Amino acid sequence: MRESRDWEKRAPRPLFDDEEADDFYDDDDEVWRVSPTLRVVAWISVLVLLFAAGYWGTSLTLKYLDKKQIITQRNVVSDPAEAKKVLEDTSEPSGLSVKRSGFEVFVPRGDLLESETVSLVPGILEEDVKTVILGLMETMRAEGTLSEQVRVLHVFRNGDLLYLDLNDPFVKVIQSLPAEKGALIMTSLVRTIVANFSPVSRVRILINGKDPELKAPVDLTTPWQLKTS
Repeated sequence: MRESRDWEKRAPRPLFDDEEADDFYDDDDEVWRVSPTLRVVAWISVLVLLFAAGYWGTSLTLKYLDKKQIITQRNVVSDPAEAKKVLEDTSEPSGLSVKRSGFEVFVPRGDLLESETVSLVPGILEEDVKTVILGLMETMRAEGTLSEQVRVLHVFRNGDLLYLDLNDPFVKVIQSLPAEKGALIMTSLVRTIVANFSPVSRVRILINGKDPELKAPVDLTTPWQLKTS
């Protein structure tokens, strides 16, 4: 009987001693511990997904509202063809304001230069120069002053010096003219450019991207500029 009572009083033996238990729980904590870097990456990924979903949803909503004509953007063009149509239209479109500028061109007629005004939407200086000079040359072709083969290849600027790159037929035209006529054509080009495109004060002619060697009847080897009174 004494042995049975001693057994009842005996405390149950734990499965692990204190050191073994600490080792067990420490290992478990290491398994579930996440580094701060991974947490940051996870949050950034969630934010990116939320942003992408919001952008996609907003885009679909605006397209739907625009299709149903609930919300319309009347002053915005939707494609390059529509933009070109706006630029070519000389009338004032309803609901769309297009600012145009007048450019003065000097057309050689007889022994004089006659002033005319052309209108276009201004942009980058070099592109505007090319557009204006092409229009001037078109007028010269129509009046028999310039051949159909003359083309403007490139336009670029360095300070007050503008380079006008033309093709070979321009040299042939100048060579076939008397000195006075050739000088008048050059003055027409230079004056049109200088009068409209500040700070340009000198114009250098290039032929196919190279310095021309023509010196007579008109010297094309040096920059041209207008005489100052």
